[in-house]
Amino acid sequence: MLHSNAPNQENQSDQTIPYKRLLEAQSGLVLLISPDLTIMGASEAYLREAFLIREHIMGKHLFAVFPDNPNTPGHTPSVTLRASIERAIATRKPDKMDVTRYDIQAPEESGEFIERYWASTNTPIYNSQNELVCILHETKNISDELKTKAQLQESRAKELAALAQAEQQRLRMERFFDQAPAACAMLEGPTFIYRVINSSYYQLFPGREMLNLPLFEALPELRHQPVYDIIHEVYRTGVTYEGKEVLIPVARYEGQPAEDIYWNFIYQALLDAQGNVNGILIFALDVTDFVTARQQVESSAASLQAMNLGLEGVIKRRTFEVAQAQAEAERQSKRLQDLFMGAPAAICILNGPDLVYELVNPAYAAFFPGRQLLSKPILKALPEIEGNPVYKTFRDVYATGRTHQEKEMYIPFARPDGEMEDRYFRYIQQARYNEQNQIDGVVVFALEVTEQVQARKAVEASEQQLQKANKEFDTANQQLVYINRDLDNFIYTASHDLKAPISNIEMLISELLLELSEDSLGKLEVRRILNMIQGSVSRFKKTIASLTEISRLPKEELNKQEHVVVAEVVREVELDLEKMITEYGAHIETDVADCSTMSFSEKNLRSILYNLMSNGIKYSHPDRKPQVKVSCEQVDGFQMLQVKDNGLGLRPAQQDKLFTMFKRFHDHVEGSGVGLYMVKRIVENAGGRIEVESEPDKGTTFRIYFSK
Repeated sequence: MLHSNAPNQENQSDQTIPYKRLLEAQSGLVLLISPDLTIMGASEAYLREAFLIREHIMGKHLFAVFPDNPNTPGHTPSVTLRASIERAIATRKPDKMDVTRYDIQAPEESGEFIERYWASTNTPIYNSQNELVCILHETKNISDELKTKAQLQESRAKELAALAQAEQQRLRMERFFDQAPAACAMLEGPTFIYRVINSSYYQLFPGREMLNLPLFEALPELRHQPVYDIIHEVYRTGVTYEGKEVLIPVARYEGQPAEDIYWNFIYQALLDAQGNVNGILIFALDVTDFVTARQQVESSAASLQAMNLGLEGVIKRRTFEVAQAQAEAERQSKRLQDLFMGAPAAICILNGPDLVYELVNPAYAAFFPGRQLLSKPILKALPEIEGNPVYKTFRDVYATGRTHQEKEMYIPFARPDGEMEDRYFRYIQQARYNEQNQIDGVVVFALEVTEQVQARKAVEASEQQLQKANKEFDTANQQLVYINRDLDNFIYTASHDLKAPISNIEMLISELLLELSEDSLGKLEVRRILNMIQGSVSRFKKTIASLTEISRLPKEELNKQEHVVVAEVVREVELDLEKMITEYGAHIETDVADCSTMSFSEKNLRSILYNLMSNGIKYSHPDRKPQVKVSCEQVDGFQMLQVKDNGLGLRPAQQDKLFTMFKRFHDHVEGSGVGLYMVKRIVENAGGRIEVESEPDKGTTFRIYFSK
């Protein structure tokens, strides 16, 4: 078929020779093939592309010049080319081939082939007699284009893989950021807008709206505090700021007053792609409990030096406060342990079986100044831990996935000068899992507790000294008993001896009134001075009467036991106060069913109730009618009598001095300031105690505990 209708050589020569130079000058890759597939001509461009010499190919068979590559068995591009030529002849139309790999022989004739890809078209050429003269083979070398596309696809595949890996890292860091026990937040821009807040940060301010709000709009009470200048300086300079035990009053709930809260915090600048500061990263830890506990311990230690002042109130109060401080220190220690175990500030991530430092935050790096940690295995960075149990727990966590925690792990480390230093750490080691749920690292949350351990040991060492001090306090207490006895005798003597002089003064004033003329008595200044003298005498007599009552307290039979019907005593007091109740429009409510009878002195119980109920009426709030509720119930082996009012109330500082002799807080009501002092003495002499709970403008509640 390929050599049918072929013209004779003479006619062929006559027709093709005029076009020979035209063919050779073509800029494209052109090959002229006879119907029997003999090469008749080629363009210079084709010869250069195929590394051929015209004299070496003219008159040769097409597939002798372009054999199949023997190094690619099963791949026969010559068959594909032959089929395309046959289709062109059969259809008498150009046949466009698909992109075909057709390797060419290397120019050195070493038997090697060069990989090539071609886009070709075969066109049959006919003469005027409609006879097939030749086949025009036009082609284009697209090897570089395909290689570029392949490289581009490979590059895109690598880019997609890198993006996927980056997204996995981003999601991992987001999970790590949100689950970190330390409080973390990301602030954006110069107004510090909250963009990311983790769970621990939300727990610090459970009642406040913060996300997508500027820092000083979400927490306006910070605007006039030092942190305002600090965070702006970090944003301006990019220099990290670390604060330790900084007092920053802030409200946890919207609309509530600010609380005094101590913080350990870090402000770290966030940078954009150009290295410019565009935000702030916050790590924060509430250390109020720790600071308060330490301050209480320091306060208690200072108080021990002043225990020998010899006053009854100082000795008893300090003894009680020392016991309270010890109990509070133990409770605070437990709370601090829980707090630091759940929310440590120092964080690092160790990657792979060699535990290579992948991430180290500033607080963790501060543990080891001058050391290079990142990208180093932990034993290279911290060779001191190789024989320490902490390294074994690292290996166990990586092998088993079980979380490990330590309260006070002793780990000696070398200082920058080479000297070994005893240090204690509290830490949590947690396994990190990859997307296949396989362990690929360890996450560490750590807190150095060296100072706390040393302080605790110091407190334990001083326990013997404290016991010795308590013995000295007992001796001082005994001395105060004698002092109190002498004081009572003095009060009784003074009140008795002052009665006669004040009576004489009162008599002299009466005589003076008789001697003064009516003109003198009519003068305003004289009447004012006389009224002042009479008022002073009246108040002095009341003070003497109060002193007399106080002096009798330890001398009468205060502990005389008798069965008292509480409701009847309350009713009798109401009758005594009837005029006052009517004057103030007061309402008295009684509920004493839980302890209808009481073993106590009836006279003293009446005195207690009279003082407390009359105070509840006298010190009423000007905006409401006084209400006084008297109730009684059984509490932990005591009969607890409660008197509650809705009066003016007291501030905490006033409550501490409430039972002091002659102490008064409201001068608009007549009184001597000894009533509550007498109530306290009566109750304590009978083996009971009295407590007060009060809030300004809300009212006051007294609770008296009587022994059964």
